[in-house]
Amino acid sequence: MTELFPGEDPFIVYQRLALALGVGLIVGLERGWHVRDSESGSNAAGVRTFALMGLLGGLAGVSGLVVGDLLTLAISTGFFAFVIAAYVIGLRPLDGRAPDKGMTTEVAALITYLLGLLAVRGDMTLTAVSAVVLVALLNLKEPLHNALTRLKAFELEAAIKLLLISVVVLPFLPNEGYGPGGIWNPFEFWWMVVLISALSFGGYFAIRFAGPKKGPLVMGALGGLASSTALTVSASRLVSKVPQAGAAFAGAVALSAAMSFGRTLLLASALYPPVVVKLGVPLALAGLISVVGVLIGQRSAQASEESEDLLAEMGSPDDFGTALQFGLLLLLVTTLSYFANEWLGQDGLYTVAALSGLVDVDAVTLSVSRLAETPGGPLMPVVAMAILISVVVNTGVKVVIGGYFAGRAFALRLAGIFLPAFIVAFAGFLFV
Repeated sequence: MTELFPGEDPFIVYQRLALALGVGLIVGLERGWHVRDSESGSNAAGVRTFALMGLLGGLAGVSGLVVGDLLTLAISTGFFAFVIAAYVIGLRPLDGRAPDKGMTTEVAALITYLLGLLAVRGDMTLTAVSAVVLVALLNLKEPLHNALTRLKAFELEAAIKLLLISVVVLPFLPNEGYGPGGIWNPFEFWWMVVLISALSFGGYFAIRFAGPKKGPLVMGALGGLASSTALTVSASRLVSKVPQAGAAFAGAVALSAAMSFGRTLLLASALYPPVVVKLGVPLALAGLISVVGVLIGQRSAQASEESEDLLAEMGSPDDFGTALQFGLLLLLVTTLSYFANEWLGQDGLYTVAALSGLVDVDAVTLSVSRLAETPGGPLMPVVAMAILISVVVNTGVKVVIGGYFAGRAFALRLAGIFLPAFIVAFAGFLFV
């Protein structure tokens, strides 16, 4: 008995054809909705037309299975030629408009056909995802056009620079250690540069769309998830340009720090559960005081400052120079911390924790928590104190960063938040 579809399960082929038809239907629904008020019999391509295009692509794929790929190629060539000719010479514009008004519908038609073909001959998941993305892009016409009209030249330039350093440069850097102890990792170094640049870029647009009071909070939340230190660099750089925004950005730094305290506690408790007894209260208190700092920063922020005025004073969201400067400084501190650790060894656990806290709290949390599980390792209170010292030093670094990039006034704002936080934290540590 001759197979209907050589080498293929007929049920799967029918499933794929149904997907091809479904792709055309959802694209047609979106296109048809925009021309729903057109007169019956107009040239507008809607649900049925796009459904047929998707199905045609699927049938072209099936014909390749049954007859050969040359037939698929012939059908595809004919369809493409028809759509292009209809647009160019205006025989039958697919959406009922003059052919010199754009070609979105024609391009959507070609993509719908290709997705129908892909549904039968390629990956079904990729087909479904691509169809949803296509419909979303088609439906975002007005928001995209509005955003484009509001976009300034220097904002576009900053976005392109960010894409260059992240998409073009970062993936090609080696993700392996060089130098003493393998501590010099080009990928990790450049990742920090990208992260600081991205947070500055995101903070700029957060202020633009959320306003001068809520925007820094959005920036702080993003920084707390990614890197509170990188957030501090970006916020300090913005405050250096607009000193009157210091209160709002101090709140952003406090929010990112509070989130980092919670992350440290979760990591430590996951690696070494007993430590939560001694570390939980101090970090919770420090986080609570930091949140109070966020609220104070919001109340102190200048409500009268308009977003556009603030953005004009900030200038370009491009922050590559500051990011590179801090990345080089971080590389130097990492090197010094490595040699200090080598010299002191485990005997100077608190000193090592303090030095490592200059760079990264997570590394200290990971190392001392694992060390506590080894025979003869440090006791739980010692582990908790080492982590707390690292957190305090790392937070102190944020104050120094604020002073270095934004000046004394901003550093004092941060110190006014974090100093009470850690006085209370150490008190909690002693009495738990």
